Amino acid sequence: MPICAICGEEVELVTKCKMCGEKFCSDCGDPDEKLCIYCMDDDDDWDDKEDWDKDEDVEEKDEE
Repeated sequence: MPICAICGEEVELVTKCKMCGEKFCSDCGDPDEKLCIYCMDDDDDWDDKEDWDKDEDVEEKDEE
């Protein structure tokens, strides 16, 4: 039987995460999305940010 790389339990079925490649059980991720719990958290972080590449208008003061 395969072992979940996240919880270490012996399970009947593991799914390979599409982002990091870890093999996880249904308790340690979303098999339908093929994302482990760690990558699901990372994916949520990206959704929370509007534009990572966009520069914000920030005035810099010269230190004298």
